[in-house]
Amino acid sequence: MNLIDIFKTSLNSLGTNKLRSSLTLLGIVIGILSVISLMGMGKGFEKSVTDTIESLGTNLIYITPSRDSKTGTASVISLKDAEILSEHRQNTSVKSVTPELVQMSKINFGNNWKYTQVYGVTQNYKTVRSLDMKYGSFISDLHVENLSEVAVLGVNAAEELLGNRNPVGQNIRINGRNMLVIGVLDEKGGGFGGTSIDDRALIPVTTAHYRLSNNQPKAGTVNLNTIVVEAINSDSIDKALLEATSVLRFNHKIGSGDEDDFQILNQQDILETFQTVTQGITLFLAAIAGISLVVGGIGVMNIMLVSVTERTREIGIRKSLGAKRKDILLQFVSESVVLSSIGGLVGIFLGWLALYSIAQIPPSGENGFTFNTEFTFDIAFLAFGVSAATGLFFGIFPALRASKLQPVEALRYQ
Repeated sequence: MNLIDIFKTSLNSLGTNKLRSSLTLLGIVIGILSVISLMGMGKGFEKSVTDTIESLGTNLIYITPSRDSKTGTASVISLKDAEILSEHRQNTSVKSVTPELVQMSKINFGNNWKYTQVYGVTQNYKTVRSLDMKYGSFISDLHVENLSEVAVLGVNAAEELLGNRNPVGQNIRINGRNMLVIGVLDEKGGGFGGTSIDDRALIPVTTAHYRLSNNQPKAGTVNLNTIVVEAINSDSIDKALLEATSVLRFNHKIGSGDEDDFQILNQQDILETFQTVTQGITLFLAAIAGISLVVGGIGVMNIMLVSVTERTREIGIRKSLGAKRKDILLQFVSESVVLSSIGGLVGIFLGWLALYSIAQIPPSGENGFTFNTEFTFDIAFLAFGVSAATGLFFGIFPALRASKLQPVEALRYQ
């Protein structure tokens, strides 16, 4: 018998009890549907994270405070560190340097308000983050020097707070302090659940430190969350990292052999870390979905065992007419594989349909989370292969049992 004949014979055998075959098929469909849906959502989340990080730039280095492993005390990086790094960038692999001071704040305009991230930045932030202006102008060095109470809004933040008004020239309140809106950023995209730059407000870094935090002005005491260093290009990242490390160690008076009191990561390190985490989440989701597939496989084995019992006389007749053990084995294994494969194909289609439907769900609110999904052919081929393998694995035992029946005993079975 060729493959087409085997397929037709298997379909005819499964069709003798359509209800039972359909219910067994449903178990495989649900299992494959779960695998496709959860892996697709996991892949979609992974792609969103990757795209967001890559949209920030591929040649960035992030410097943050470290924490002493023995005492647990956090170190400090300051605006002075950023200024020194900027001063030493001539004839190096460093293109630009910008500080970041971040805090969650309440922003008001009339009766409209929102909690969002307020970034204290300098003029270089616009260049390092590759930002464009939609309206107005960006924060200048003069604003930083004078502790000016001015703000630049992300496009979503401006729309949510001011609606259709022209934001430039309007006064908003950040943590109760008046701030003059001098500009609105063009749409950037990226981010998750309101963490996009489109939802932020930017103010001078000195204003963030001295005005919002009520710190008294003292030279060199503007503590930062992050210093972002932009390398000349992606090929210069490693060299720029070494140069930044050398400058900071010298400025912090760190002796030879002593550990750095800061952490420094490049964009690729962050991307690889996130990818490792998201891939782990995807595999975990797939493992959970795989449990339902195992249940479906047990259902296949159950129906095949019942089928062997019901068709004992048929097996006896076939053996008495010259059918060999391998013929009986092939018949029942093929029925199991065909049943599981059909379930796999149906599950793949329903999985694609589920992912498409999930992707159409609108965000909940202005800054709500957007469901990103990804259906790829490698996932589909994997799912189909797993469904066929499930049928093969769970069909082996019933098939072996059928092939071992003796013709005389089988013919006596009532």
